[in-house]
Amino acid sequence: MITFRNVTKRYSNDYCALKNVSLEIHSGEFVFIVGASGAGKSTLMKLLYSEEKPSSGIVSIGGINIANLSNDQIPNLRRCMGIVFQDYKLLQNQTVFDNVAYVIRTLGISSKEINARVHGALKIVGLHEKMNATPSELSGGEQQRVGIARAIVNGPPLLIADEPTGNLDPNNSMEIMQILDQINQRGITVIVSTHDSTMVDYFRKRVIKLDQGEIVKDMQAGTYE
Repeated sequence: MITFRNVTKRYSNDYCALKNVSLEIHSGEFVFIVGASGAGKSTLMKLLYSEEKPSSGIVSIGGINIANLSNDQIPNLRRCMGIVFQDYKLLQNQTVFDNVAYVIRTLGISSKEINARVHGALKIVGLHEKMNATPSELSGGEQQRVGIARAIVNGPPLLIADEPTGNLDPNNSMEIMQILDQINQRGITVIVSTHDSTMVDYFRKRVIKLDQGEIVKDMQAGTYE
């Protein structure tokens, strides 16, 4: 499903964030991307949704080299994936329902279908009863659950979560990871970048570890160290 082939990413200040990275992630996998700050995790994730372009090499999803996409084509790519951010990126003046519905209201589907999809996504993350609340009325863990619901409301085959528990306490972190695990069990490919060693060790998924822009470990049912 996802292929990185000899991917290097060098920034304008000549900093090399990724160095000749090659990997494959298959449909239905759950993968942790781990490593210290500055290891290249966020750069790798941004390459997946074309926030960044590789300096060299190929990044392909479903056989399409997304590095060659024009700016006009990138929104279509992102409609095929869900993205969860560390800082939630919710619309503060909108309700939970409207935050989740936001990404599918431009797709030309009926109000009835939008309503059904939003209700379904909120039930998966356990926030159906708070769909009329605003983000300021929610805890950090609840806001991240809204972010996950927004990411899955369109039924994407791929979910990308960049440090989804970075702002959360251990209990909320566990709840978020359990939700992501449940989503993966529905057949969705899940890729999570994290520095949370406790979560990685608990769930024992595939672990790809980066160090100074290079893959130093790729292990099934792995641990952080």
